[in-house]
Amino acid sequence: MITTRKINVLNRFEIGGNDRFVLIAGPCAIETEEMTMQVAAELKQICSDLGIHLIFKSSFDKANRSSVKSPRGVGMERGLQILQRVKTELNLPVVTDVHETWQCAPVAEVADILQIPAFLSRQTDLLVAAAKTGKIVNVKKGQFMAPWDMKNVIDKLRDSGNENILLCERGSCFGYNNLVVDMTGLVEMRSYGFPVVFDATHAVQKPGGQGTSTGGNREMVPYLMRAALAVGVDAIFAEVHPDPDHAFSDGPNQIHLSNIRKILEQAILIDNITKNISSEPRIKNQESRLLVGEQAAFTPLSSKRGVGGEVKLFLTDVDGVLTDAGMYYSENGDELKKFNAHDGMGLQLIRQHGIKVGIITSENTKMVERRFNKLKLDYLYQGKHEGGKLASTLEICEKEGITLAEVAYIGDDVNCLELLSNVGLAACPANASEAVKQVPGIIQLNKKGGEGCVREFVEMILAGR
Repeated sequence: MITTRKINVLNRFEIGGNDRFVLIAGPCAIETEEMTMQVAAELKQICSDLGIHLIFKSSFDKANRSSVKSPRGVGMERGLQILQRVKTELNLPVVTDVHETWQCAPVAEVADILQIPAFLSRQTDLLVAAAKTGKIVNVKKGQFMAPWDMKNVIDKLRDSGNENILLCERGSCFGYNNLVVDMTGLVEMRSYGFPVVFDATHAVQKPGGQGTSTGGNREMVPYLMRAALAVGVDAIFAEVHPDPDHAFSDGPNQIHLSNIRKILEQAILIDNITKNISSEPRIKNQESRLLVGEQAAFTPLSSKRGVGGEVKLFLTDVDGVLTDAGMYYSENGDELKKFNAHDGMGLQLIRQHGIKVGIITSENTKMVERRFNKLKLDYLYQGKHEGGKLASTLEICEKEGITLAEVAYIGDDVNCLELLSNVGLAACPANASEAVKQVPGIIQLNKKGGEGCVREFVEMILAGR
């Protein structure tokens, strides 16, 4: 089978290279903020359970409507605000459509992937404007185009300095108001070396089939999805709605949110066979709370995320992990922290096994520096806010000549989310925030912050070696 290049998504995961398919999904149009957040949250939970990487999709404007009276969405300004909320609160990458060149720059400030609609896939100026944002560009093949016509699309994007390209198949015109999918076209497009996305829901459209609106046949979606995965596509695009029969657009071909889990479970089975992926289910959070001294073999999270390598760097947060998150003050106003001696010994033990150890924290205090020096650890980064923790870790990885897949990190709150989502092995204390506990594949420890959770994580890693 052809192996495509891998397209990196926010340093979290990759699309392509014959890895597990990535799901691009969400309601066709942004109808309300409440519905958008509901679908995004449910899709995230389902994909977390199944071990699938998710990119959330919804459009702020459906410009290609059959009728001028058809609803189009909430508009760009409001739509981007809602998509930003999906990114911030649910920590999901997002993709949305652009229809005009002037939209590309402002949309790229929020969206991680810009999508070119099928009817616009030959529009050179739009392709160039999207490419120049530097973001991943997902181009839907026009219903009127042959698979090999996408080579010209690739050339336009690459000549504009962008190599982050996804090619999307959504069916070809076959007579009036009908589409068909040529599965050999998927092979043809993958031969150009870029990942191919299969749009399973638009492929069952009947454009203009209801006179003033588009028809479709959602019952055929699972069959075409499985057929495309049997060919070996890199991602699946599917529009999902809690009540598709009353959706703003594309209702007849959108999948019921209540049905998507079962459809994805079947899709995984086909993907496993095609790409020779182990069918062993990913260990769920509650199943990964191994007790110290338990004899069961410990499988590094890095392997569950499809990335090889053993732990070579151990990093920890401070407040809520090495401490109980309490803020103690003396009569003189001095801030105090309570550290756990068992955690300190654990950090020294893991260093003795040749694993480098570091502290990365948002705070900046002399107490932490003194604790670091007493334990004689390798790296200390303080005052790291927002993306600073991930950037600091990447800096350490470069120094050590390792990858994020070889890093273990324990954190407890939202300022740890980005780093937890990107390392090979992630863990959190028993009393971590709910947002942290939702990080795909994270190990929820039995002990709380400041009560030996770091030691528990260390012993789990050492038992696995």
